[in-house]
Amino acid sequence: MREKFSLILLLIIFTSFQQEDDLFGKLVKYKSEWGKTCTQCKELKGTYRVYFKNTANQALDVKVAAQENDKRWRVFSRLTMQPNDSIVAYACKGTGKHMSWVKAAGDNSVTFPTDEEINLQYGK
Repeated sequence: MREKFSLILLLIIFTSFQQEDDLFGKLVKYKSEWGKTCTQCKELKGTYRVYFKNTANQALDVKVAAQENDKRWRVFSRLTMQPNDSIVAYACKGTGKHMSWVKAAGDNSVTFPTDEEINLQYGK
């Protein structure tokens, strides 16, 4: 019985990792630009925008971030992002660095880092 339970547990873990592996690379950066007008920024100089697209054949939950010169990250999330939809991250005075996280839409077994965790871990 213990062996059967262990086997079932391993299959569940493998399936979870397999689903994440299947989604790896499905949120694709397809464009970035500097110095474009941004209604959220006071000046154009240094503005950075990065565009991501869902290339998976299923809906995704995504979180994207762009880094400001002071090393803080501006973070944006979108739930149930449909195939071929896009999301934009921006920084008013950007470094050009960006990050993204992805999971299957509604998958509560995977949690994204909070905005605070992102800034604590990567804001250096």
